[in-house]
Amino acid sequence: MSPSIYTKHKNSSPRALEEALVKEAICRVIDRKTYRASTEQPQVIAFEEAISRYLGGSPVLGVNSCTEALIFALRAAGINRGDEVIVPALSFISTASCVPWVGANPVFADIRTEDCAIDATKVEEKITSKSKAIIVAHLYGQPAIGMEAILRVAKEHSLLVIEDAAQSFGAQIKIDGKWKFVGTIGDLGCLSFSSTKHFAAPGNAGAIVVNNRGLYDELDRTRFYGGRILYRDYPTVGISAKLHEVQAAALIAKFPFLNQWLEHRIRIAEYYTHHLYGVGDLILPSECSDTKRVWYRYVVRTKKRDALLNHLKELSSAWPHLEPAINYPVPLPYFSAFGQKYGRGDF
Repeated sequence: MSPSIYTKHKNSSPRALEEALVKEAICRVIDRKTYRASTEQPQVIAFEEAISRYLGGSPVLGVNSCTEALIFALRAAGINRGDEVIVPALSFISTASCVPWVGANPVFADIRTEDCAIDATKVEEKITSKSKAIIVAHLYGQPAIGMEAILRVAKEHSLLVIEDAAQSFGAQIKIDGKWKFVGTIGDLGCLSFSSTKHFAAPGNAGAIVVNNRGLYDELDRTRFYGGRILYRDYPTVGISAKLHEVQAAALIAKFPFLNQWLEHRIRIAEYYTHHLYGVGDLILPSECSDTKRVWYRYVVRTKKRDALLNHLKELSSAWPHLEPAINYPVPLPYFSAFGQKYGRGDF
């Protein structure tokens, strides 16, 4: 952060200061015309390096979205038509829809209620000779507490582990006695910086954390037309999906504020927990042992869900920042896109 810029906005609130810095960062990109495809994209490079340092050193590749990150991860791993990928039965659609996009078949495994993540004890029974990978989604900001068991099963069966960390950037879990950020534990980690996330670009953005270094070159080529040398050598069939300079510049400007906002969300979650404890039949979310969650969502469970949701929606007119919703009303296996092979009670 430039001293002159900080001095200019020093009396602003943290949110106003952050917004001002983002606008100035975007204007600099426009003024310098580094948004052109022919430039070396200095903001993208700086952003990738910053995220890599934050996460402990694994290479990071910026892409347009976490959905593309998931698709590229599967493609780089050589997963093709007829292969199977084990995915959780509860998550956002991208966690599963990326699988048929590369021609493979999603195989759904049930979740644990403690963390809403794929249940490691259910994964092994889903493995067949066609299985090639496991996708683990860290939902609502809570790291999947079965990661060690999943890594063990994946190693025994020679499966790739892909982390969908779209909702949990900055969250940590203790693995083998060491704290690790989500996205740095499996072979590949997929991150989201879309406008709904707690660390968000204007519009959309994502990244791939490449813990399996052997996949780096393929991923790097795939996100920009598949070229090794532009116009001369294309060993991979790719698309244009590289993170844009504007989004990268905005995220760099916001990065110094990340921990502040994460702490702010922790205080909000603690406030909810304190005042909702013991109310009705509510089951409140918590931070699982040996994890440091980020509070992307505060998700409660109740047998009176719809009545509570309607009540909260009535209140939201007076409290505009209250945005009650159901994440997710329909589990992934029941979407018609996946063939409707399952019935009520299968999960």
